[in-house]
Amino acid sequence: MPTTSRSARYDDRVIAAARAVFTEQGFAAPMAEVAKRAGVGVASVYRRYPSKHELVEHVRIAAFRLILEEAEAARAEEPDPWQALARFMRRCLREGAGIGTVLPPMDQQHTYSEEFRDLRLRVAKAIEELVEAAKHAGELRADVDWTDILLLFKHLNPALPTNESRRAELRARYLGLVLEGLRAGGSRLPGPAPDRDEWQALCDNFATS
Repeated sequence: MPTTSRSARYDDRVIAAARAVFTEQGFAAPMAEVAKRAGVGVASVYRRYPSKHELVEHVRIAAFRLILEEAEAARAEEPDPWQALARFMRRCLREGAGIGTVLPPMDQQHTYSEEFRDLRLRVAKAIEELVEAAKHAGELRADVDWTDILLLFKHLNPALPTNESRRAELRARYLGLVLEGLRAGGSRLPGPAPDRDEWQALCDNFATS
């Protein structure tokens, strides 16, 4: 197996383990627990990710990549804009996806990579395009903004004391209810949607005034 393939498989295992451990135990969980869950040595984890915040950055990068893949696939394969949006949300919340997992606040002392910053912008644009297309088609309610969609992922993926299979079933169940509420024609929603700055602060787990 090529070195790059082994490295990618290693990263996938560690990132999936980190996401699961931080979801279940919080950011205080030791790196040793992440290593144990991934089935690798803790020293090798530290060689690849020198700090816990760097590991969390890569967990977020993996989530960004998945969101982009699902958004692009939905737009390419679903001609109906509403079905594209609904498919995108279902796929992002499917079993094992990890989208919406509550991570620790962004570390203001950590220098985030160019890849991270670029992916965050691309994610926002991709979701905005899905939302605007569904609104333009008259199928999505006009008072829903693209920022609402990512925050819904957080609401629909809380840390529940059960296994991932059951959590995924519950996410799918409550997403079904949410999708009915997103359709055009309902009574106006109370309060405004978050703007870009508030959305980013909330997604990064920063307090807002």
